[in-house]
Amino acid sequence: MKINWRKLMTTLAIPAAIAAGVYAYEPPAELIEYRTEAEQGDTIWSLCARVASDYDNMQELVYRTMQENHISNPGELQPGQLIVIHVRRMV
Repeated sequence: MKINWRKLMTTLAIPAAIAAGVYAYEPPAELIEYRTEAEQGDTIWSLCARVASDYDNMQELVYRTMQENHISNPGELQPGQLIVIHVRRMV
């Protein structure tokens, strides 16, 4: 009985590729919303650092927070200003 190596390799490669894709898939992270009021001397970075999880990239979190709160100049954060921060939680 002669083995057709090309057919055997193809038969094994397809399930292996599917398994690798399933293994590599990372489910989207669930976002948790925090609301906080800025105090005198607070920065977007310091507010984000208070609630950031181990899964958050601080630069990304600060940028996203600025975008979501329509803050173009982080130096103009006013005391009492409500800031909404969405941090990641792995599902």
